[in-house]
Amino acid sequence: MNILVDHLTEYRYEQVVGFGEHALYLRPRESQTIHVESFELTCEPEGKVRWVRDCFNNVVAVVSFGLARSSLLSFHCRMAFEVAEENPFDFILENRASHFPFSYDDREKGALRPYLDPEESERWRLLEWAREALGDLSKPRETIALLTDLNLAIHRRIAYERRDEEGTQAPNETLDRGCGSCRDMAELFVGASRQLGLAARFVSGYLYEPPHPDGSPTFNVAAGSMHAWAEVYLPGAGWRGFDPTNGLLTDHHFLPAAVANRPEWVSPIQGQYFHHGGVASQMRVTLKIAEADA
Repeated sequence: MNILVDHLTEYRYEQVVGFGEHALYLRPRESQTIHVESFELTCEPEGKVRWVRDCFNNVVAVVSFGLARSSLLSFHCRMAFEVAEENPFDFILENRASHFPFSYDDREKGALRPYLDPEESERWRLLEWAREALGDLSKPRETIALLTDLNLAIHRRIAYERRDEEGTQAPNETLDRGCGSCRDMAELFVGASRQLGLAARFVSGYLYEPPHPDGSPTFNVAAGSMHAWAEVYLPGAGWRGFDPTNGLLTDHHFLPAAVANRPEWVSPIQGQYFHHGGVASQMRVTLKIAEADA
């Protein structure tokens, strides 16, 4: 399957401003199922682009604008990649991880420490919510069944709310409000998983939904914007994805662009602008994802 993505982000300012460096976490991560065939980035004003890998092995475009000043800042990405089909249930857990609770070995603990440390300020609230949503956690149960139940509990209990402003709600805030964006629900899943002793990380990327032959509505409530979900490390299976926004295990339609142990470190576009005094701005995002053959 060949996928095309056309992604335009524009910032319009009330007055002419200057720009600092911007880091773009927009290029999909290659894997055994994803091969990036082309990636074209156009910036306005024109900038100098250099590519780096961050500490999470994300491929990041760092854009420098020098002395350029403008009332418009835009990043236009056109990309094409080949995706192999993947069954989200096609994996085998090691025997020790087949049932929850289980323990990571010493090697895993060393590598996974950033993804295991829970937020102490949210510990008791999240554990209380998890016990209420999942039932008695003291009794062993199948690991995948537990994670699927957690995924569905967030999907059913938290209403989707599109939020264009920057930042991610803390899990406790999402529980208090009973609603959140895809990144808020992903962070809730990550926080709850860590409180249960499972290594989890935040994922930002794209979700392609093939058009329905009968023209029925799409299942993805977050269509038209970048998506966020969570991954849990499971011995024998590696990092496996869970999308609480749509209540799904992730498959080849989920195209990760960046991963990290905290969501703010992989915001799709990060940077600053400069002006003496306050200047209001407006952001507009246009995202089109389609199958090339279609």
